[in-house]
Amino acid sequence: MIDCIFTGDIMPGAKAVTARPDPELIGEFRGADLVVGNLECPIVREPPAVIDTRKIPLWSDAANLPIIGSFGFTHVSLNNNHIFDLFEKGLDETQGFLNNAGIGAFGIDRGALSQYRRVSVKGIALGMVAVNWVERQFCGHLSRDLGDLDVGSLKRDCDFLIMFLHWGDDHNIFINRDQQEAARRLIDQGVDLVIGHHPHVTQGYETYRGKHIFYSLGNFIFTPREEYESLPYGIRYEDCRENVLFQRPECKIGLYVKVTFDRAGYEVTGVCPVYREETLPAALPDRLVPFFDNMLERMNGQVEASAYELNEAGRRMILTRYTLPLILTHPLYWPVFFRKLSVGKAVSFVKQGRMKRPWKK
Repeated sequence: MIDCIFTGDIMPGAKAVTARPDPELIGEFRGADLVVGNLECPIVREPPAVIDTRKIPLWSDAANLPIIGSFGFTHVSLNNNHIFDLFEKGLDETQGFLNNAGIGAFGIDRGALSQYRRVSVKGIALGMVAVNWVERQFCGHLSRDLGDLDVGSLKRDCDFLIMFLHWGDDHNIFINRDQQEAARRLIDQGVDLVIGHHPHVTQGYETYRGKHIFYSLGNFIFTPREEYESLPYGIRYEDCRENVLFQRPECKIGLYVKVTFDRAGYEVTGVCPVYREETLPAALPDRLVPFFDNMLERMNGQVEASAYELNEAGRRMILTRYTLPLILTHPLYWPVFFRKLSVGKAVSFVKQGRMKRPWKK
C-alpha cells in the first residue's frame, strides 16, 4: 500500500520567500510516500536578461527550492504553459536544480526527461503522464497531445495510470465541455485517475465508472503578483484591478488530494482545502469554511449536471468585470484585445453594462 498526495500549481515567485511553511501541513505531506504537483515556472539562479513579451513570464528564484522540498515533493509535472518561459536555458537550469534536490520531473520529452514516467513504490507501479492544452504555440514542441498518446500501451506498463492535464479557463470555477468529455474518454481508455490544474482556482470533481476526476486543484504554492519592468506587464501588475482578480478568495483556496493505492485498487482518502494568505498554503480559516462549502457545492453540482452554461457565464463575468476595464483604460493592450476578440463581440460585452469595478468601494 502506498500513500500519495497530489497538489495543484507551484510557483513560489521571483523573490525569495521568507515565510515559514505550516508545520502541521509539512508533517502530513512528509508522511506520504509520493507527493506530486505541477511546477508552473522555471527555476533559475538569476533573473533573465531577455524575456518573451508575448505572454506574462513566470519564474522562481532558486532560493525558493528548499520551500518546495520542505513539503516533501517527490515528483513534479513540467507540462504547462509557463515552463518554457525562459527558453532552453531556463529549462536546463530547472532540470539541474530538481535533480540536485532529488525531485523527479516528468511531462515533457526533452533530453533525459519524458512525458511519461513510471514510478514503482513497494511493488506497486504508478504511471504518470502529463498533457498541456494551454498556449501550445509557446511550448507545444515539448510534448505530445492526447491524440498522439497510446493510452493503452501506457496502461499496460503500470498498475495504475494517472493523467495530469493542464487545461480549463483561467479563474473560472466551472469546467467546460471539452474538459469533461476528454476526462471521461480517458477513463474509458484505461486511465485510473485524472488530476487537473491551470485555472488558478479549484474546480469540481466527480467519480466516473468508479474512477476519480479532479478537474482543477487550484494553486498550492503561488505568488501571483510580481513586478515587471517590461510593458505591458508592468501596467498589468501595478493595476489594482488585476490584483483584485488574483486576491479573490476563489483564487486563494486550493485543494490537495490524498490517495491510497494497493494491489486491489485505490481509494481517495481525503480532498483537503488549503488557503494562501500570500504564497504558502495553510489550513483553511474558519471564517472561509462556509464560503468554501458553498463554492464546492456549486462546482460539484455543475460537474454532475454538465451545466456548461455556467462556465460561459463565468467567462463572461471575468471578461466584463476585470479584463475589459483593464484593457480599455490602457491603449497599450488594445492590439492584444482585438486579436483575441472580434470588434462586434467586444462592443456587445461593453453594451451589456456589466463593467463593474469591484476594486472601488
